[in-house]
Amino acid sequence: MTNPINTLIKNDTIMFEYDVHDMRRAVAWYKDVLGFEVIFAGGDCHTEFALPVKGARLALSWVEPDAKIEKAARLFIRTPDIYAVEAYLQGKGVKTKPVENVDNVVLILWVEDSEGNHFAFEQWLARS
Repeated sequence: MTNPINTLIKNDTIMFEYDVHDMRRAVAWYKDVLGFEVIFAGGDCHTEFALPVKGARLALSWVEPDAKIEKAARLFIRTPDIYAVEAYLQGKGVKTKPVENVDNVVLILWVEDSEGNHFAFEQWLARS
């Protein structure tokens, strides 16, 4: 029997995210040094690259110059129905934070695994 969560995860869509202080410098580095292709450019706030694995993306998100940059990537899994994912996970006793609406562009649901690691499900509102 298939796990019901599998119907709520879009195939071939996984994203890793890094915080950056200088978006232009970081974008240039990933383009020029690694040859990554920009697939979404959100100005100086957010840029996404295709990774050399089908459906995998790398996102760079700008943070204030004095903000601490986390030294670990964050995992995002895309879903077409974030509230169904939230209900399913909470039904399994999984710790979640409330769904966050980021500028009416994306909904994010942060989840905590059994070891206290955090990752997120995302539902894009403004693009597929």
